[in-house]
Amino acid sequence: MRLFAAAPSRAPAAPATALLGFVIAVVVAAPAQPQAALDGPGLGANETVLFGLGGAWVRNNQLSEDPVHDVEARLGDLDFLPSRLRQFAHGLSERRRSLVIESRGQAVLLQNALGEHYGSPVDAVARVDAVGNATRAFMVDGSLEVVTMGPGDAWLWVETFRRRGDRLVHQTRSQNLFFLDFHFDTVYDRADGAPLPTGAAITERPDFEYPASVRIVPPRRGYGELLAGPVEVRALVLDPFVRTVEFFLDGESVKRATREPFKARIRLHDPPREQTLEVRAYGNRRVSYGSDRTVLNRLDSPFEVRIADVRPDGSGRDSAFRVSASVSLPRAAALENVEFYRSRELVASFDDPDHGSNHDAPRTIPFDALIEDASVGDFVRVKARLTNGRELEDAELLQAAEHSNEIDVQLVQLQILVVDRDGHPVSDLEPEDFEIRENGEWRRAENVHTSHDVPLVLGIAIDSSESMRLVWRRLHVVLETFLKGTLDPHDRAFLVDFDDTVRLLQPLTGSRSQLAARLNRLLAHGGTALNDGLLFALLQYRSEPGRRALVVVTDGNDRNSRSEAAQVIDFAEQVGVPIYVISLGWSDPRDRLVRRLSRRTGGRLFRVHPGQPRALLATEMQQVFDRIDEDLRHQHVLTYYSSRPRGARIEPEVRISRRGLRVKSILPVEALR
Repeated sequence: MRLFAAAPSRAPAAPATALLGFVIAVVVAAPAQPQAALDGPGLGANETVLFGLGGAWVRNNQLSEDPVHDVEARLGDLDFLPSRLRQFAHGLSERRRSLVIESRGQAVLLQNALGEHYGSPVDAVARVDAVGNATRAFMVDGSLEVVTMGPGDAWLWVETFRRRGDRLVHQTRSQNLFFLDFHFDTVYDRADGAPLPTGAAITERPDFEYPASVRIVPPRRGYGELLAGPVEVRALVLDPFVRTVEFFLDGESVKRATREPFKARIRLHDPPREQTLEVRAYGNRRVSYGSDRTVLNRLDSPFEVRIADVRPDGSGRDSAFRVSASVSLPRAAALENVEFYRSRELVASFDDPDHGSNHDAPRTIPFDALIEDASVGDFVRVKARLTNGRELEDAELLQAAEHSNEIDVQLVQLQILVVDRDGHPVSDLEPEDFEIRENGEWRRAENVHTSHDVPLVLGIAIDSSESMRLVWRRLHVVLETFLKGTLDPHDRAFLVDFDDTVRLLQPLTGSRSQLAARLNRLLAHGGTALNDGLLFALLQYRSEPGRRALVVVTDGNDRNSRSEAAQVIDFAEQVGVPIYVISLGWSDPRDRLVRRLSRRTGGRLFRVHPGQPRALLATEMQQVFDRIDEDLRHQHVLTYYSSRPRGARIEPEVRISRRGLRVKSILPVEALR
């Protein structure tokens, strides 16, 4: 949240009037548009494009957030409330009493309760009005977004219209140097009370969050380790108005911290069990500034298929075998089916016996099938498929199989990147290429999954400070291209931006269009809170198992963080995320953080000089993102079975036996609870 107490008197005159309109750029009349784009039959003609958003709406006062209350609540710690801010909030509240959305051809027309209107083609093309406000409108996954950037990128105003059942939700988000940032939702009902059109899309998607206030930094633990007894936990506090952090364990207050670093010593149950940790942040006079919650010692299982036992079926026939297999499912995963093959021929198929049930805990499902008419050289394959399309399989030779049941051991998953002598990523790896030692004992590698087998969770953390303006537009284009080319259908990504505050610009999503649209919400202003931005981005991985990577784009050293570099480095190694840092500075980064992070997490550090000609700058940035993409496509997940009891720390040593190759990075693939 930015607030300059004296700023309202310095705000630009033209946008100050425009701010009271429908969209921040509206000055009663809409910007000039090509007449052909606005011609058309009128309301409802483009309803398939607007996904049921069109029509007349009236505000539901019980469900809507009041802009006046939003201002007063978030400035409750101040001794005064600027009259212009209060007046501005009242004006917004009056204009939100009703709303009309119409479509004409490929254009949308919006009118508020005061009759002010705005019109624009829905084509994501920026249109600049007489005072320099650049506005674009586009549809993203069933939602209409209107994004306006002020002259000289002085402010950003975002209006989002989306469906929630039979209602319309109008979200307002802003970043501004001269006014308070606004974050409030208006909920509308149909003016005529009629239900929405049959078949119209319903979107239930969270929008980008307020600037972060407080987050839990989980205590350090080893791979698979459960925590018991006394442990120290910390809270990442990012809002400067926060004065107190209260820690709760299973709903009971255990400590109230009143100074930095905000931390507490808590005593967990022994023996370990699931426990809920919560933090609540307060300002002066106990004004609430947010909370965070996590579950410690939550057990989860990776998605895995394993043939546990192959034995004669007892009939005396040498060609008949009974095969037992198990499928391990993570929390909330849904199994579509399991298939047994004799070599390439399908011999049995099973559905999830608990299909349709909600599962809030990991589970292992046993399956058993009879394989007949086996010949020398035949093998059995067991393939499992989730409802999201992901598949895994296990295979064994039938004639040579003498197995014992080993379902009770733990499957360990390690994300690895192997390179040759020149540092280039290597593919075509086999389990036999690896040597694994655990607590002095050798372990056999079970499988090596490629990047296509294990979905990627990709984070992008973008420095949006004032000094990034020189490369801002080119960075947008390159980032959008990178996201479209890197993410496979089952991959997901999130966006974090940081200046002197930190925001979750886009929560984790698999929608490329949603990610691209959120890049339009970046505004280059303020200082640099690099440590806070990195730590906040790493916290997004804590409940997301799978392959991981974090790309950080920054041009400067940290000047505004409240967390320390050592804390970021320690947590990065704990989470197990390779960090790729793109330094857009005029010289080598002086801060040891970026150098140590990229080296110790198995990522890379790239340096790009921002002062070179535009064409060369764009080319070099594209080359850097191409190299990151190459690394991500050569990531592997190495699996083996550990005999360590569940909850005990696992610390494997991994080497590669093939000459000329080395393991560049090895990180745990595990949800951080």
